[in-house]
Amino acid sequence: MRKLKVLLLNALNIYGGGEFFVYQFACLLKQRGHEVFVSCRKDNPIYKKCEDAGIPLFTLNYPAKGRGKLIRNIRALKKYIVKNKIDLVHSNTNYDRTAGAFAARLAHTAHITTNHSFHSIEYNPTHWLRNKYLTSQFIVDGECTKELLLADDTIDEKKITLIHLGIEASSMKRDESMRSKIRSDFGIKDINILIGNVGRMVEFKGQEYLIKAFPEVLSKYPDTRLMVVGSGKLEKMLQELSDNLGVKEKVIFPGFRDDMQAVYSAFDIYAHTSVEGGGETFPYAVLYALAQALPLVVTRVGDVPAMVEEGVNGFIVSGRDPYLIADKLRVLLQNVDLRKKMGEASLELLKKKFTVEIMTDAILKVYENALKPRK
Repeated sequence: MRKLKVLLLNALNIYGGGEFFVYQFACLLKQRGHEVFVSCRKDNPIYKKCEDAGIPLFTLNYPAKGRGKLIRNIRALKKYIVKNKIDLVHSNTNYDRTAGAFAARLAHTAHITTNHSFHSIEYNPTHWLRNKYLTSQFIVDGECTKELLLADDTIDEKKITLIHLGIEASSMKRDESMRSKIRSDFGIKDINILIGNVGRMVEFKGQEYLIKAFPEVLSKYPDTRLMVVGSGKLEKMLQELSDNLGVKEKVIFPGFRDDMQAVYSAFDIYAHTSVEGGGETFPYAVLYALAQALPLVVTRVGDVPAMVEEGVNGFIVSGRDPYLIADKLRVLLQNVDLRKKMGEASLELLKKKFTVEIMTDAILKVYENALKPRK
């Protein structure tokens, strides 16, 4: 495949899995010799990460909500695409999906998009036009999203490609010195088994059900600790919940952290308790746990079950059920050999199915097909 000039877009003002993907994939394209550019808001952490990685940036004042400044941003993107002779535009959120699609067409450039959440992407006639005529391919992170785009948005199945996210296992390998430091910083002793959870503190991440399960866990295993990593609008509510349940002294809220390898190295078990309705599809947070060789307890949401083989590297439970969550956590807490065996299976599953090589090869194949001359 010839070397390409690719423009990656992300218009959001938050930093989650979709935003990490843009930074991660920009670096992966650069490593493979492609020329990559990123357009984002200057106040998004993507900007600083890409700047540090030497990736050219094009900042636009993307609106935090709504469709404001759409025509202005389409014109700006079109001018940038032409100036830099971009071969392909790859959008990642609904706003830049529209702006990027129209700009790419005006610049006679291919446009593909990735839908990172379990949501419809068609809310008005402009979206219908964009989806039907201005987008060559739709990449989805999960089978659930593919089914949604087919049923609700009536997108041609031939235009949808399922590509699960991937990570480099070595970049998240457990580090004993990092583990010791994090545990020391938060007063976690060797006797304490640490259950971890990472994510934005919003409703669909379901941290409240994990916290509600924790008193049941402590009733049998009082030396267990829980670390809920992240920030968001529910942070205060979750802290108050742990206080009201009488577990405040054993639940740790370190806030937003960017040192994921260190944080995950401190964990002994990973729990991901998201719920339906918020768009959870295929979170990096669970991939990180696989790379760290951790046993897991997860809820049946989106394509999360694709990352857990029941009884092999973890357990899958129904959402919003603290008792089921607690029950499976107790199974892991009582058996160190089972935790070790399941953790090893987690790492093997990652290496088999969810590597950056697998993901990058598949996306570049989509690029290649999108750039073929139209018949």
